[in-house]
Amino acid sequence: MTTESRPKETPEDGRTPAALAVPAPDPFDQDDLPTPPGATASLLRSLLAPMRARVGLVVLLLLLQQAAIQAGPLLVAYAIDQGVPAVREGRWGPLVAVGAGYLGCALAGGLLQYAFLTRSAVVSQDVLLDLRGRIFRHGQALSLDFHERYTSGRLISRATTDVESLRELLDEGLQELVTVLVSFVYIGGMLLWLDLGIGSVAVLSFVPLYLLIRLYQRRVGRVYARRSTAIARVIVKFTETVNGIRPVRAFRREKANDAEFAELNRTHERSNGDALLEMARYVVGSRLVANTAVAGMVLWGAWRVADGALALGVLAAAVLYVRRLYDPIDRMAMFLNAYQSAAASLEKIAGLLAQRPAVPEPETPVALPAPAGAGPGRTVEFAGVSFGYRTGGEVLPRFDLTIPAGQTVAVVGSTGAGKSTLAKLLARFYDPSAGQVLLDGVDLRTLAT
Repeated sequence: MTTESRPKETPEDGRTPAALAVPAPDPFDQDDLPTPPGATASLLRSLLAPMRARVGLVVLLLLLQQAAIQAGPLLVAYAIDQGVPAVREGRWGPLVAVGAGYLGCALAGGLLQYAFLTRSAVVSQDVLLDLRGRIFRHGQALSLDFHERYTSGRLISRATTDVESLRELLDEGLQELVTVLVSFVYIGGMLLWLDLGIGSVAVLSFVPLYLLIRLYQRRVGRVYARRSTAIARVIVKFTETVNGIRPVRAFRREKANDAEFAELNRTHERSNGDALLEMARYVVGSRLVANTAVAGMVLWGAWRVADGALALGVLAAAVLYVRRLYDPIDRMAMFLNAYQSAAASLEKIAGLLAQRPAVPEPETPVALPAPAGAGPGRTVEFAGVSFGYRTGGEVLPRFDLTIPAGQTVAVVGSTGAGKSTLAKLLARFYDPSAGQVLLDGVDLRTLAT
């Protein structure tokens, strides 16, 4: 048997008069989804929490490796002040011991570096594996309404470009950060222990370097936020054009698309150039501060050595330590670049993962009962269903329809009357604003998937 039901028709364009009002700005029009406060930090903690023990081992390996490397200048000072005078007296033991110790520290540093790199690589890959899986699973769980507003190109950008930014931070940036911080603390303490005057000058030189790093961090943070958005827009445009190649060719959109893509590409190019320019400014400024401090300490130390107030070995060790102190400054820029890029990307990922499905799964799902009749099919009922899309007014002001099991029903109506909407509600792509969609008397919102 065939029956016919006509949902209440709306105006010719399928919208009620209320839908003709200017809609409020949609946050989905921007690349950055609204991110709840603390969501980024919470995401990072949840990624690292299962690997707390392995992260601790990685940090311990790096600390031991730095201790082995930083012992070198002390051994050089001992060789100059104690080993060489002992050789002049015919005693080679101290100098041989220093040489063996230096080689031992170099070997230990290399082995510890190898262990650190292998262990940290495993940790970073496990973190990225977990994160990609979360993005994929969450993307599948989000409702159809989300995917109609958040393009596939953006979702691909979150799972590829943004995850890659985090990989660069985990693989390279964190090592640089810990290395720089340990070097600053260790070398600053050793310089103060070797000679209070030289150590004080070195520690005071940290102040302009710190201010320079803070200025660079603020400026480059804005640049990397723009760059992340720019590359996402390039990916979105590329993906949408390729996926829609048929209408592109049918409506001869090639030249218009070329112009739009060229503008997006130029925006991405400018954001990359801004990042490189900020890094160049930082490197020039940090080297100026470092070279000025080193030159001042060497001249002052040489004057004190000539007066006999400072041992030559102590000056040599101090110079080596100072050079090691300032060498990582340039690498600090690399870390800040990786950090800012990863921070912008992680915030976008956190905003995505913070989205909740508009069609949630039931907390206590109900199993669908066995069919009541002997024939195939189940009874479908739209009981007082009302529904309206986010972008407009009600498509179904109120709709009632019962389709007995085994029967075929044709629903006809003008464009925008709500025919496809009924199919979407039955498939539970959306939930009704009011009323129920029932399958054999069970609300679809309570059914187990």
